[in-house]
Formats: sequence, C-alpha cells, structure tokens
Amino acid sequence: MAPVLNSTEFSRLMQQYQGLVYTVCHQLVPDEGDAQDLAQETFLAAWRAMDRCPPGYEKQWLARIASNKAKDHLRSAWVRRVNTPGDEVLALEGAPPGSDPEQRVLDALSEETLTQMILNLREPYKTPCRLMLLEQHTAAEAARLCGRPQKTVEAQIYRAKKMLAEMIRQERRSEDGIVS
Repeated sequence: MAPVLNSTEFSRLMQQYQGLVYTVCHQLVPDEGDAQDLAQETFLAAWRAMDRCPPGYEKQWLARIASNKAKDHLRSAWVRRVNTPGDEVLALEGAPPGSDPEQRVLDALSEETLTQMILNLREPYKTPCRLMLLEQHTAAEAARLCGRPQKTVEAQIYRAKKMLAEMIRQERRSEDGIVS
C-alpha cells in the first residue's frame, strides 16, 4: 500500500501536475471551462483515492484519472444533448487557461456575416445549419424537419462547421493580404 500524502505534499503534487492534468482534460474536452472543472474533479478524486496510487507513478496515475474524468464527461447525457458534433472545429486548440478564443472568433464576425455564410452554404448543409445554428433547433428536430436521419444531420452539421471554419480562415487571410 502506498504511503498517504499529507495536505502539504498533495498540494505540491497538484502544483507540479496541474498543467498536465488540465492539458489532458482540454485535449479531450474542447470547452475551456469544462476542462478546468474536470481538472479540479481529477484532483478531488485523486485526493480521495491517494492510497491507491502506486509509489513513483503519480504522474501517470493523475493523467489516467484526468482522462477517465474527461471521457465520463463526454459520455454524459447533458453533453450529448447540449453540444453539437463539430463544435470543436471552430475552437482554437492549445489556448491557455483564462483566454476565450472562441468568443474572440465570434465577436470578430458580425451576426449578419455569420448568418450570410450559413445561408450561402450549398445543400445538403444549408438547411440543417439554418435550423440548428440560426433557429436553435435540436439535432432531432432538424432531422425531422429535413426528413433525414439524425446521424445524417449531425454529420452534415459537422462538415458544414468545417466548411465555415475554412471560409473564416480564407476571409482572414484575404483581409491580411495573404494569398492562399
């Protein structure tokens, strides 16, 4: 059995591995706030089960707990209902904690510009995007309204978000004078 750490030693362990734990969580869960919450949950779970940590394997043990917490989060009914497949496409990866890159992207685009970009998409992408992204229907509702299977609509939204992200990148390059 591993020796149980006191609160000072555990605090040192937290400081040493907080970056790793956050990174593991953020790699699996693109939302920064959720990743920070999961990092906290990881350390809470580790504190409660510290006696099960093999001596000398704290780093790997914490990374595994973080990974499991993030996977459990992704499997939760709330996340499956709230998040739309493809949301991570518009996220800026590797952003440090405290920054809000997704919001900066959305702020840079006016609502009118984003609406026009969605309405300029070709079918079969335009209708599901209009329903889900502009009219705020769920994937199930959009599928029913389109007369398509829900998984098809989710795949079309995912692909459409990739297309929108590429359109945004091209627009930014043209604004910066970069020819692609």
